[in-house]
Amino acid sequence: MYGWRAKIGLITPMSENAEHAFHIYAPEGVTFASMKINFPGPTPEGLMVLTDRLEETAAMYKGYNDMDLVVFGCTSGSCIKGVGWDQECINRIERASGIPGLTTSTAVLEALHAVGAKKVAVLTPYPEATNDAEKKFLEDNGFAVTNIIGVDMGQFCKDGQHGFENADEHFLYQNARNMDLKGADTFFLSCMGLTTMEIIDALETTLEIPVITSHQATLWSALRHCRVGAKLPKLGKLFTL
Repeated sequence: MYGWRAKIGLITPMSENAEHAFHIYAPEGVTFASMKINFPGPTPEGLMVLTDRLEETAAMYKGYNDMDLVVFGCTSGSCIKGVGWDQECINRIERASGIPGLTTSTAVLEALHAVGAKKVAVLTPYPEATNDAEKKFLEDNGFAVTNIIGVDMGQFCKDGQHGFENADEHFLYQNARNMDLKGADTFFLSCMGLTTMEIIDALETTLEIPVITSHQATLWSALRHCRVGAKLPKLGKLFTL
């Protein structure tokens, strides 16, 4: 039987990266269903459009009584309105679906606490205004941000679309390796639209500090909330805890 350990619903922007990563890396017996929300892009204004549609999308899971968790898989969307916004998103999910909720931002906070992070360097594909909001969210939740950089995603954009999912591992790895990590005890690669699972192990070896990514933290936290214990190889220090 599918999902004999856990059944998890996903709500994500228009990308298949989350499903792809989770189906590959989740332990046996964990399954995922997904709903998509289209939105203009990762500006604060675009993210407001995204989150305005969260409750009606979550309502589509109502009645799925065997679903263990519904996850809003968007980092910037679940932190864009500041401290506590991730919990408000969870409230909206739970109110609309009747199922326990989680957001990527909540998962990232849990993951940072788990690895003992205090000072974080952050790499994103976001514009400056969104980076400012994410930095404030992290700092208001008790983490110092030593550096936050939004990489230029222009080469991956087509027909006005942001194209995050087209950024390859080489591009992300090289940008992470070249970041100024002075003073940081943890590196955070933000965005559920990026392909990150494949480079976590190599990044931790290179950077010599724990690496948290949006996909990795979301999967780790979702499994914990579903009471599925799993130590997964090559997914960083987080998955050894």
